[in-house]
Amino acid sequence: MSTAAEISVSAANAGELNQPKPRWMPLEGNPEVLNKYLKNLGVKNDDYEFVEVIGFDEELLAFVPQPVCAVLLVFPITEEHEKHRRHEFEEAAQTPPDYSQAIYFLRQSVGNACGSIAVVHSIANNLEKFQLDSHKALAHFLETTKLMTPEQRAEHLKHALDMATANDEIAEEGDSRIIDRDEHVNLHFVCFVNVNNELYELDGRHPHPIKHSVKIHPGQPLDLLRSTKDVILKLIEQTGGDIRFSMLALAKIA
Repeated sequence: MSTAAEISVSAANAGELNQPKPRWMPLEGNPEVLNKYLKNLGVKNDDYEFVEVIGFDEELLAFVPQPVCAVLLVFPITEEHEKHRRHEFEEAAQTPPDYSQAIYFLRQSVGNACGSIAVVHSIANNLEKFQLDSHKALAHFLETTKLMTPEQRAEHLKHALDMATANDEIAEEGDSRIIDRDEHVNLHFVCFVNVNNELYELDGRHPHPIKHSVKIHPGQPLDLLRSTKDVILKLIEQTGGDIRFSMLALAKIA
């Protein structure tokens, strides 16, 4: 009997690309939901979890377990934010980073899937830290798409029935009102990761990863949590001081 994963591969290979753009149910940006999602995708680890970053003061950052291997930012898309980001994206597009296969990057072509894509980015760029169930959705998706371009991965995700199911099952378990897949959602997820001691922002709406300049002493490891904090504070300042956001760290808890 064919599995859902096999069906998704067959659909993509058959070139069924003219269907309406799919939409998933949006994930809620809280640790409980995202940690359940990790398990639903097939992440077997119990030593890494998403934890909330409750503030940027040093005494609050000190409560976040270390090491941190990914940071998620969840924020509302505003006109001022979009204006700033368009300018930033245009500048970055002039000199796209030569990340080749070092960074796993997935474009977003599925509505409401930004939360899921941020979680995929978190795991895919830290595979050496995680054990994946080979019979579940994420292991199959990453293995199938590892040599694809970001755009090909996005097209494949549109047909990945097992990934869609893993998302929607968890989206129904949040504390907030369940949002229908066709409803417009203004909150957006992006992911920050450390690749080769450099800070990258992974936003599926952008054509490639964004490399952020970080001041570190030679030979010193990148502090992902605090470097991401600096980027976010700068973003807040540049977009008029809007601080309606939440931040989560994928951290080693044991």
